[in-house]
Amino acid sequence: MSQDDQHHAPEPAAAPSGTGLGPSAPPPPGAEDSHDRVAPERARPDPQAEMRRADGTLRPIQDSAYFSMDPAENAQVSAHIDEYFNQPLDIFPFWESDGKPDRFHVLYDRQIAERFPAEAGIRSHIAGYGRSVFRRLMTHFGTKRLFQGGALIALAALVMMGPTWFASLTGSQPLGLVLAVVAMAVVFGLWWAIQAILFVQYRFRLENDTYELSRRIVEQTRELQALFTQGRAMADQAETHYQQDGRGWGQRSLYLTRLVMWLGARLEYLEKFIQMELWRVRRERYWVRWLGRFAAPLVYVVFLGVLALEPAPAGGEAAFRGLQGVAALLGAAVSWFSYFRWQTPIQLIQDKLGVDGWVRYASLDLDNAVADQVRRDKERLVEYRALTRGGR
Repeated sequence: MSQDDQHHAPEPAAAPSGTGLGPSAPPPPGAEDSHDRVAPERARPDPQAEMRRADGTLRPIQDSAYFSMDPAENAQVSAHIDEYFNQPLDIFPFWESDGKPDRFHVLYDRQIAERFPAEAGIRSHIAGYGRSVFRRLMTHFGTKRLFQGGALIALAALVMMGPTWFASLTGSQPLGLVLAVVAMAVVFGLWWAIQAILFVQYRFRLENDTYELSRRIVEQTRELQALFTQGRAMADQAETHYQQDGRGWGQRSLYLTRLVMWLGARLEYLEKFIQMELWRVRRERYWVRWLGRFAAPLVYVVFLGVLALEPAPAGGEAAFRGLQGVAALLGAAVSWFSYFRWQTPIQLIQDKLGVDGWVRYASLDLDNAVADQVRRDKERLVEYRALTRGGR
C-alpha cells in the first residue's frame, strides 16, 4: 500500500467497552451496524492553499513572520517573495476582453497588486487620495461655473428690472439708474468674496489630505527601511546560531538575501504606484482646465445673448444700452477671473507631500548592499582557507 493510501485509509472500528480487543482485532458480530464506528480521517489541507484567501490573493504577513525561525512562517513570506521574482508578466492579460483594451494605468495597477499584495493597504489609501482629489476638482469646477452663472443672472436681472425697481423706491429715474450700477458692483464684490472663501476651504482640505497621505507614506517606507536594515544585518549575526551547521546557515542566508531584495522591490514599486496616481491627477487636472476653457466662455456667450434679446424701454434707450454695456463688462470680468483665478494648485500637492522626507528606494542602495554581503562571504572564505592551510 502506498503512503497516500495509508494516509487516507479508514481506521478500524473501535472495540466495544469491556471486550479487551485491541485496534487490530476483528470486530464482533453486529459491529457493522454499530454507531460507534470511527469516521475516515479527512485529507489534510494543502499548505499552499492555506496561504491564499478565497479570491486567490495571498494572506497578509504578520510582522513577527519576517525573521521567524519557523519554517511555516518562512514559507508564507517566501510565497510573497515568489509573487515578484517568479511571476511572468501577462503579455495578454487574462481579464481583458475583445473590446477596448484597458488604459495603461489600469494594467499597471493590476500588475502591482498581483506582485505586491503586502502593500494593498497603503496603495488603497494612495488611490483613494487620487480619487478624492479628482472629486474635489470636479466639485470646485462645478462650483465656479455655478457661481459664474449665478453672478451673470444677477447682472442680467439688474439690467432688466433694476432701474425700474430702484426708481420706484427713490422716485427718481436717474437715481434708480445709478443704484442699479452700484448693485451690479455689489454683485461682483459678493461673487469675488464667496469664490475666495470657497477656494481657501478647498485648499485647506487639499492640504490636510496631502499631509495625511505623506504621513502614511513616511510611516510605511520607514517600516520597510527598518526591515531592510535588519534583514541585511541578520545574515552575519546568524553565524553564532549556526556555528556547527554550515548548510543551515547557508539556507538562512539564502532566505535573508531574497528577503532583502524583495523589501527593496516593494519600496521601488510603492514609489512607482505613487508616481502613477499623481500622473493621473495631473492628467485629470489638465483635461478639466480644457473643459473650463470651453465652459466659461459658453456661459458668458449665453449671458450676452440674453442681454441682446432684451428690448430697450421707450424713452430710455440710451440709459438702457449703457447699463447693458456695464453689465457686459462686469460679466466679462466675472468669466475671466472665474477661469484664470482659483485654479487647483498642483504645485501645492508637490510641496505638501514632502517627498524629501520620504525613505526612497535609491537610498537603500540595494545592489551594493547585496554585493557587499557576497564580498564579506568571499573574504571570510579565503581567510578560512588561509588559516586552515597555515594550521597544517
